[in-house]
Amino acid sequence: MMKRRVSFSRLLAALLIFAFVLAGCSANRFLYNRADTFVRWAIDDYVDLSSEQQKQFDADLDELLDWHRRDELPLYREFIVSSLDALESGVTIDEAVLISDAIDEAANRLQEKLVDLLLESAEGLTDGQIQDFLDELERQQAEYAQERLVRDDIKYAGDAADSLQRLAKRLLGRLNDDQKALIRSRSIELMRIDRLWHEDRSVWGAKLRTILESRLPGWQAEIRVLGDTRSEARTPAYVAGIEHNGDIILGLLVEVINGRTERQDKRMRRFLDDLIADIDALTAANVAEVLVVQER
Repeated sequence: MMKRRVSFSRLLAALLIFAFVLAGCSANRFLYNRADTFVRWAIDDYVDLSSEQQKQFDADLDELLDWHRRDELPLYREFIVSSLDALESGVTIDEAVLISDAIDEAANRLQEKLVDLLLESAEGLTDGQIQDFLDELERQQAEYAQERLVRDDIKYAGDAADSLQRLAKRLLGRLNDDQKALIRSRSIELMRIDRLWHEDRSVWGAKLRTILESRLPGWQAEIRVLGDTRSEARTPAYVAGIEHNGDIILGLLVEVINGRTERQDKRMRRFLDDLIADIDALTAANVAEVLVVQER
């Protein structure tokens, strides 16, 4: 839950999912329909594409977004409906885990598609563009260290509390003093993993640089393996920290949600109902567009 740099493909996946799930009301459709713009902005932060490269990337991205709207949005609808159902008798940890796993699986599916898109785009990149991409990764790594690793434990816990309060506020609206105090107390229990994350990403970045700078036959498969095995390559301390923090955060969210006020309950239900309505509108628009194309 801590604010941090993520892998490039994970960043793009998050842009698409959070543009939909964490936006509000009809803004969901506005943001989702402009997901291609958000992805292009993210790409621009890493590498400058030529006009021909941009044209091909845009075409491939349109195919990915069509898949996402057709196949993924209905699955989002399912876990949002499950979230609504869970509110009726109080959310249990088991229910929260199932919903959390569904969101994580959605992010993984989207990341796989984005990796394929990025690898196809990378085939036509020049050595200079590859170097620009790698240099940007290193710049971000150094920036993260300068901004985040210098914090003391009190600052770390405070940043965690702020992040969790923003998440809870997105779901419930204004938090009361007891809820804020609960979040602050749980944040102190979080294990500090920012340095472990930074070290893990440094190792991953070095391996990625070796593959991209040489680009030997089969380099695309090497990158896929690098991504698929990244979790297995984590140190035991980092894995333990992720699991420890995940348990605390999930338990905290369940406690906060179950302790919501009547006003917060109405807001949360309205928030989830609006998401479902937006998914229905987006998928209906997609079906209509397909029918128009077929009739031509």
